[in-house]
Amino acid sequence: MRRYLTVSAALCVLLFSLSARAQGSANLVNLTLTVPQYNQIYVADLDIQHVQSTGVLFSAGLQSLSSSPQQVKLKLTINVTLANGNAYQDIADATTKPFTLEAGQMKVITNLDLSGENPPLSVESSHYNSDQVGELKNVALATGKAPAGIYEFILQCTDVNGNPVSQTVRGTIVVTNPSQVELALPLDQESITTLFPHFQWTSNADTVQLSVYEKLPSQMSAEDVVSGVPFLQVTVPNSSSPFPGSFNYPPSGAGVRPLQQGKTYYWYVMIPSSATRGSGIRSDIWSFTIGGMDTSMTAGNVNEQATSELKNFLAGTGFESLLSQIGTLTGQGTYDGSQISVQEIIDILKGLNKSKISNVTIQ
Repeated sequence: MRRYLTVSAALCVLLFSLSARAQGSANLVNLTLTVPQYNQIYVADLDIQHVQSTGVLFSAGLQSLSSSPQQVKLKLTINVTLANGNAYQDIADATTKPFTLEAGQMKVITNLDLSGENPPLSVESSHYNSDQVGELKNVALATGKAPAGIYEFILQCTDVNGNPVSQTVRGTIVVTNPSQVELALPLDQESITTLFPHFQWTSNADTVQLSVYEKLPSQMSAEDVVSGVPFLQVTVPNSSSPFPGSFNYPPSGAGVRPLQQGKTYYWYVMIPSSATRGSGIRSDIWSFTIGGMDTSMTAGNVNEQATSELKNFLAGTGFESLLSQIGTLTGQGTYDGSQISVQEIIDILKGLNKSKISNVTIQ
């Protein structure tokens, strides 16, 4: 009985010693992780060892907390949860060969350090779940872009025996694959009556870039026009804006060049590139000409037309009871904080989607 107790006590001491050693070694490296905010990546990017992308998928910072050099490895695991709810745990992983981390050294490692013919940091072992990747490819876009979802990168630093010497860090890339951008107003080849046109478009991107160019006499095609210097180029927060998919040409400001009556201008909207490779998505190129302008805001035919258009817009909606309160529109119109003409009010009412109106106030 006494021998049994002695052995048990020895085991407890041994277990306590191993636990203390493991706890102590877990603080030898401070590991941080940074991932870019891409809205697109490619299925092939998940094969970390063989990816040929020039884009950075992750950036790991390793800071040695040891007073002497140490041999360490970096382990990476990728999990995927698609927008449709399908989850793929450990769809790919990679572990580097041991490398030296000097005392107090800060070392930065990205996915680019692990791939290519002669990578700066060799991979000791890697796993690429071909069955799961095959399922991803089945729902991927024809261009090879990974389907929408959350792509999680998990990193940990270990010693040469695979024991953890750092905390586990995680970072996610939310892939949305914005792919749609269509122009609405001003209509293509339309003659408008204001120097401050109101632009409208539809897009499933969070941010877009609006560009406006003047057509010069020597330019024969739309591509010629948009190859020049833009009159206006502005980034618009498409989804977070109070008026998504809209922008008013500003009367002044940094980089703003005033439009002129009688001139023709070309415009387009682009979804900026936010991917490991490839370019952004551009809409069609439309044009408009600034014709005769009605700058008076007094009552008249155009005001009556705007009033009629407003009543037509409200008819058949939940706000039809307001029709009796509407007189002829007068005064200065504003949209998204900018002054607009009565003709622009008419154009906006024609382009608005009734189903998206949640509140109407008549003043």
